[in-house]
Amino acid sequence: MKSVLTFRPGSIGDCLMAKYFLENVHAANPGAEVVIAVPTRLAMVRDLLAAYRWIKVVQTKSLRLPRRDLVVTPYTGGVVPLKTKLFARLLAKKLIGFSDRSPFNRFLYTKLIPLAGRSRAPRLLECDALAVAGIPVSITQPSFEYLPQPQLLPKLGLQEKNYVVLHLFSGGNARGLSPARKRELIEALAKAMSVPLVLTGTPQETASLGELPHNARAAHTTLQELAHLIDHAAGMVSLDTGAAHLAAHMRKPLVVLASCVGVQWWGEDMYGKGNPTALFERVDVCAGKHDYSGYAQCLDAINMDEVARIAAKF
Repeated sequence: MKSVLTFRPGSIGDCLMAKYFLENVHAANPGAEVVIAVPTRLAMVRDLLAAYRWIKVVQTKSLRLPRRDLVVTPYTGGVVPLKTKLFARLLAKKLIGFSDRSPFNRFLYTKLIPLAGRSRAPRLLECDALAVAGIPVSITQPSFEYLPQPQLLPKLGLQEKNYVVLHLFSGGNARGLSPARKRELIEALAKAMSVPLVLTGTPQETASLGELPHNARAAHTTLQELAHLIDHAAGMVSLDTGAAHLAAHMRKPLVVLASCVGVQWWGEDMYGKGNPTALFERVDVCAGKHDYSGYAQCLDAINMDEVARIAAKF
């Protein structure tokens, strides 16, 4: 196999899973060209995977022939656009994907992997695709490599293993905490901990939090700096976002607050036993019917004082 291409959304979690898939391809075929195609956030994904120089990251619209030996389309809770599937078929000698509601799949795919609901861990779905492609799963534990940033902690006035990272932003209200509950969690953590609490996110996101407690501060970083910051922290508290997946890949002490539509990313089948350190979720609140019209009620129902109590053990 000389060339492998996988289409992915331009998010950290999805691209980390693409990296896991391609790591197994690379282990079996070291000389193969491996490519991730994303529709958006090209610069961010390239920054994320900067240490993996053997992975090529391109924007979907820039793809051209020649055909690749293997092309894989992503799993989704919705439907992969027909335009994407047709383009993938054009580029693929062998096209693998996951079932969705489209009636055209049987005409396009070499092999279609059954996908029902959101219960199966994404790592296992990657393994399903590898098995169908005839590629052995030689790497079972996801990991992450980054480019060290030795000047970062001195610049931020931090000492190694003497701070906790907090990430409260998920890219949208439907999978996020309400402002009042964010504030409640920050205050509970600041009260429970004597070490600095470092809040990550964009300048606009961290500014939305208002005045922070005396032992909390905001840090604005690149993705490589974020990985270094997480790796050298005492631990991390995060919503179930890409930042949390970085910590899980590096097997750092981690407390995750997961919405009902993200819990499948945090079971033992994903990162192994004991990772994350603690998982807080209230799937009972939504009872299988997540409300996307406002902030996530299943997150707002989590006991923030209990989160702080567990995180203080860092």
